[in-house]
Amino acid sequence: MANMQIPTSPPQPPTHRNQITVLSIDGGGIRGIIPETILAFLESELQYDGKFLHSIVKEKLGDTWLRQTLTNIVIPTFDIKRLQPTIFSNYQVKNNPSTDALLSDICIGTSAAPSYLPAHYFETKDPSGKVREFNLIDGGVAANNPTLVAISEVSKAINRESPDSFRMNPMEYGRFLVLSLGTGTAKSEGKYDADEAAKWGIFGWLTGDHSSPLVDVFTQASGDMVDFHISTVFQALNSEENYLRIQDDTLTGTLSSVDVATKENLENLVKVGEKLLQKPVSRVNLATGVFEPINKMTNEEALTKFAKLLSREKQLREVRSSFFGKASASKL
Repeated sequence: MANMQIPTSPPQPPTHRNQITVLSIDGGGIRGIIPETILAFLESELQYDGKFLHSIVKEKLGDTWLRQTLTNIVIPTFDIKRLQPTIFSNYQVKNNPSTDALLSDICIGTSAAPSYLPAHYFETKDPSGKVREFNLIDGGVAANNPTLVAISEVSKAINRESPDSFRMNPMEYGRFLVLSLGTGTAKSEGKYDADEAAKWGIFGWLTGDHSSPLVDVFTQASGDMVDFHISTVFQALNSEENYLRIQDDTLTGTLSSVDVATKENLENLVKVGEKLLQKPVSRVNLATGVFEPINKMTNEEALTKFAKLLSREKQLREVRSSFFGKASASKL
């Protein structure tokens, strides 16, 4: 990226003193406009400026490598040659340098939704010159909601790099502050039915009802299960307010598509995001599949609370960084 600031040292995992902040954004093609609208509001509430990448094409990402990101990131993909998920994260680069790839290759790979975009091939070389091949498709086939993946990666990094006395145990997951943003679903529309699906055959599952039912099924299923498990864990740890999931399950027609990028649809998706801010905080009910309000607080009000927590955490980190920096200098 031409004007991207390259850090002098790689992003570090949270220390034992810090709250662990996680931002997770689902896959959803053009429906990514919805969480972008939510993030725009969050940025307006923060006491500092935030910047988000709005494009994942080579022209914008240029020759930027995973190790050069300004913050820690976790991106799930799926390797169709190995038939297993492949996770790209800053935390892994040090111990597994073969995963240090160009961000453009990673993003193209994790965006390659089956039946929509072609699989993506690229290679990397580790310091010894050993070549590793990647044959990637959309990470949504394994983790369309990547929240658990992100929590897992940062937890492993803390336990791997922290002294024994500061490693995490299961009861410390209340330290996490997690914001999970969905890209919308068409659940309330009742998109498919068994009688219709029984007649599809292989091509119908791939292209039925002017969509890709098979892709819809596996991405939505994984997303709901992740939300259900994480909310259960946070409730059990009396840290329910530390986890916020914002999702809209009322999309219909073109709004629920992942590839209609007309001006009209983009504008309508922005409106969906704006209306979502005014809706109550909700959780998925696995018995009905519907998102149900859990209290009278709106998503906007919940985000405002998150913004205060994030601002306070940023200030604490800056104070600690300054203190330890001076302490280190005094030893020289």
